[in-house]
This record gives sequence, structure tokens and C-alpha cells, in this order.
Amino acid sequence: MNLVAHQLLSFNDKDLQIGNLLGDYIKGNKYLMFPDKIKIGILLHREIDSFTDSHEIVKKSASYFHSSQHKFSPIIIDVIYDYFLIKHWHLFSKIPFDIFKENCYQLFQNRYNNLPEKLQTKISYLIKYDWYNNYKTIDGVQKTLKGIGKQSKFDNNLDNIIPEFKINFNDLENDFLVFYPKLIKHCKTFLCSYSDIEISF
Repeated sequence: MNLVAHQLLSFNDKDLQIGNLLGDYIKGNKYLMFPDKIKIGILLHREIDSFTDSHEIVKKSASYFHSSQHKFSPIIIDVIYDYFLIKHWHLFSKIPFDIFKENCYQLFQNRYNNLPEKLQTKISYLIKYDWYNNYKTIDGVQKTLKGIGKQSKFDNNLDNIIPEFKINFNDLENDFLVFYPKLIKHCKTFLCSYSDIEISF
């Protein structure tokens, strides 16, 4: 899953959110150096990625892009699923999306000095160019994937996924709506295994 989903699946717990944000930047057992809640947030990030990447519904979604995008297909699904999450936001959050977005940005700014340098750079761009807002529209999805394509070392045509997105739109939307509740349940089960840590759902 992509940025917005990882934050929403932290269930409005600021330390879990920071841990989830750090997830791609803290490798191996280096998570052990962090306070308990942030440590769990890092592990939650890994759990979300593992569950998502191995799930048959997500693999089905990625298959729509295999012929043209090959190994980039899972990256496309990460971004597209954030688009559908925002489209159906009212089903999954009591907090309006724009308020949630601003709360995330404020949290990232408040904790900015404690983040790794590479993540600081990413957060600066995220806030400056309002990445979360980009995921609200198909044009924004295209813009996001084009940016990812430019950063890749490998040849790609991520700047041209919208025709296939539109062709498979209904199937992708249905895949997301079936998959995301399963992911929520999995995350809650994972967090409940830490019975000594208080988390409000």
C-alpha cells in the first residue's frame, strides 16, 4: 500500500504513524532502537506490505498492467489503491480526508528533525507539492507515477498508464473494495497481539 493507506492504518496514533512512515527506511533489526510504539509502527508497515504483496486480490489487480508495465505493476497498484481509498474515504474514516491530510502534514513537520535525512527530503517534497492531494484525481495518479518513473534506474513507461487504468477502472475499484477491509482486519489483529500497548481503533 502507499502513503495514505499506511497512515490511515495507524489508527490516528501519532507514534504508530511515525513508525509506519519510517518503515521503508529502517532495515533489519534497527527498529529495535526505537521507543515501543514507533517500533510497532515500523513492524506494522512491514506487515501491511507483506500482507498486500502476497494477497491474491492485489496480484489480480497488478495483472491488468503486466503486459505493458511488467515489474512496475505492483507500484502502480500501490498508488491506484490510494486513489480508491480517498474516493471511498467515508467508508473507512470518520475524519474528513482534508483534515486527516493536514493532521499528517503537521505531524510530519513536528517530528521532522527526528527523521532520517532521506526521509526528511521526501517529506519536504510531499508537503511542498501536496502529494496526498494528488492521489485524489486520475491526473494526480498519472503525475505521481510519472515522477516515480523518472526516478527509476530502469526503462519504463509509467507516464502512460492512464488508458489501461480507465479500461480496468471498474475491476480495480471492486478489487480495492474487497481487499481493503481484509487489510484493516489484518492490521487490527496484528496490533491486538501487542496487548501491553494501548491502541484505540
